[in-house]
Amino acid sequence: MILSSFLFDLNEFTEVMMKDAILSATVSSRSLRSYIRKLVSRESDVEDVLHDTYLKMADAQQTIEEPTHYAHRVAKNIVHDMHRQQFRQHELLDEEPACDKSELDNVIEHSQRIELYQRIVARMPKVRREVFIRYRVQGQTKADIAKNLGLSTDSVDKHITRALTTLKGEMALLINEKEGK
Repeated sequence: MILSSFLFDLNEFTEVMMKDAILSATVSSRSLRSYIRKLVSRESDVEDVLHDTYLKMADAQQTIEEPTHYAHRVAKNIVHDMHRQQFRQHELLDEEPACDKSELDNVIEHSQRIELYQRIVARMPKVRREVFIRYRVQGQTKADIAKNLGLSTDSVDKHITRALTTLKGEMALLINEKEGK
């Protein structure tokens, strides 16, 4: 039992030593590194391919007759796989729906318009501003506004009409200035 265990360990040890010898010969070879440099553009890719090559060689199940040739072949295959993967990722990005820029522009434009409305409303006379905000923003009825502010409903109507006219006029001026007209 001990002898068979010893022989098994010896066989395993011999196999590991053979792989290490192959790897050592390949690791010391500068030709593999320069070969990989010719296949890829970034130095970090050279290191990645070199690392993956050594891992694949270590996992090889068969005896490697020509380690340098085998290492070059493995490295070339790894680079091809890398390029395929990058191409697929690029294709996926091309297929994804692009950000609808007009939607983003609409959000920004809406936000800017709200800001402009607020500035215009802030410059209105106090009573007109109060009537307009209560009616358009808070949703109060004209009768409730008239009652709460001590105004007639006709006066409330005039304040709302003038506020809307002011908003339209000033927004038109600002838009024309922005467009350079």
